[in-house]
Amino acid sequence: MESWFVLLSATERFFLICAVIGSLGVLLRLITQVFGFAGGDLDGDVGDVESHHTSADGFKIISIHGLSAFLMMFGLVGFALRRENHASVFVSILMGTIAGLFSVWIIARLFKLAIKLQSVGNLDINKAIGCTGVVYLQIPKNGEGRVILNIGGRQREIDAVAMDGEEIPTGAQIIVVKINESIAVVEPARPKQN
Repeated sequence: MESWFVLLSATERFFLICAVIGSLGVLLRLITQVFGFAGGDLDGDVGDVESHHTSADGFKIISIHGLSAFLMMFGLVGFALRRENHASVFVSILMGTIAGLFSVWIIARLFKLAIKLQSVGNLDINKAIGCTGVVYLQIPKNGEGRVILNIGGRQREIDAVAMDGEEIPTGAQIIVVKINESIAVVEPARPKQN
């Protein structure tokens, strides 16, 4: 294998190294997502540039993930053109760059599609007003707890605060009075009288 690598031109080695580095980055990202490490900051920022290059759907273009995808496609396409088609160095670099940018664009589109799919059927939190439920995690005095509500036939657990700032114990019946951003403002439910 080493003799095969030595026989490659410097340009072919460059493309191959880019492809291997990019592929390892994509593979590492895939493994971390499969095993649940995606919540960590493995997709770290590249300098302070990243905050200016985030698309509307939250995909970070300048990130380890985006850079890995770019390098993988840049290297693979550049290597194939140079090695198999005997393209010039300029054409190989140009087409590799186009392929790398296209792969980053495709990934950004896939993220955007995933965001749209995720939001389909999501709950309009304002529909919780007037719903009754149960305190799941005690609402402390002037603090925040969690309640379970039945909204539109679906059981939801959301953050809640007491209307009067008083404590509401776990298991207490409540009614949602209003919504402040994504937090339900609740008060103890009054027992129904016959």
